[in-house]
Amino acid sequence: MRLYDETGEQRYLTSARNFWDMVVPHRMYGIGGTSTGEFWKARDVIAGTIGATTAETCCAYNMLKLSRTLFFHEQEPKYMDYYERALYNQVLGSKQDKPDAEKPLVTYFIGLTPGHVRDYTPKQGTTCCEGTGMESATKYQDSVYFAKADGSALYVNLYSASTLTWAAKGITVTQTTRFPQEQGSTLTFGGRSASFTLRLRVPSWATAGFRVTVNGRVVSGSPKPGSYFDVSRAWRAGDTVRIAVPFRTRVEKALDDASLQTLFHGPLNLVARHAATEYLKVGLYRDAGLSGDLSHSLSPVPGQPLHFTLDGTEWAPFAEGTEDPTHACFRRAEPKVVFGGRDSGVANPAKSGGTTLLDEIWAGAPFRDKGALVARVRSTVNAWVSAGLLSRADGDTVVATAGAASYKP
Repeated sequence: MRLYDETGEQRYLTSARNFWDMVVPHRMYGIGGTSTGEFWKARDVIAGTIGATTAETCCAYNMLKLSRTLFFHEQEPKYMDYYERALYNQVLGSKQDKPDAEKPLVTYFIGLTPGHVRDYTPKQGTTCCEGTGMESATKYQDSVYFAKADGSALYVNLYSASTLTWAAKGITVTQTTRFPQEQGSTLTFGGRSASFTLRLRVPSWATAGFRVTVNGRVVSGSPKPGSYFDVSRAWRAGDTVRIAVPFRTRVEKALDDASLQTLFHGPLNLVARHAATEYLKVGLYRDAGLSGDLSHSLSPVPGQPLHFTLDGTEWAPFAEGTEDPTHACFRRAEPKVVFGGRDSGVANPAKSGGTTLLDEIWAGAPFRDKGALVARVRSTVNAWVSAGLLSRADGDTVVATAGAASYKP
């Protein structure tokens, strides 16, 4: 990118852009990390490369630098979506929460194997990741705001407590939030009056409920996940912008194995605190609501924000620098077709690639009402019956069970 800046030769920008696209998502783990044993492996092989030496911390550090630099040239939301993912998961999770006066306590590799315990003190001397790990702590806010060179727009890329001084405009923007403990943020303007477009990032995971108010009035428009929501006006001291960014619970599947998944709550990868050395088997569809949000399967832990229990196991953000054994990935197990807690008694069939009947049904969420869900069940069942993947009798039972069940929003 520096060569492109100096020479203007398109091939340098093209090379940087192509490299980024080779990594995201094709060689990226859920936490935003990449590489195995300091090498990149074959495209779209994620589950097949998980081991004790995955996700070198320097790789995440440098991918953040590349994403930031590419954004200077191409204001593509995908760069900041990745930035948020890697920052709020691998980078924050690469430092041990327990302080030490003599050691940097940052990771080299972050193993993603079941029951892995993060090593914050490499035993073979110093590593490059100790240096970049300490640098990372100074860069948590270096990409929160960007301004167009002509002053026509201000980008808010990350929801992070901070204060921006935009000297060229003579204004300040103070962002007040406890994100990600808080599902939103507030911007307060100070200084002179200035006209420009405020561009608020709509995270790709914010599929419902993103809302913006200015001085208490809702701004009309249709926010699109993975884009920017624009508010253009003359801004004055005292103006307040409130952004609501509701979290949903979802899974992401390994590109080479649909049954190996990671659990996310908003931007946060949730990991199971468990010592088992085999992948945990987890079911999530039993209590799924019409929105497709899987949070109904999780029970919040009182007094511990963003901690949940599922089938007796505690799940917490990867970003916490724990010394406990964790599971960043799990094996999805939905043996029976169940809707709203009602068991059909029918085995949940799967295609050769691992996608199950329930996967295809819930891929249509959100559903506006129960009727829309049942219609999706019926059409999916008919397709699977036609393909010889489900008997007509079992298909009819599945449709009847979906119609008899009750659903949360």
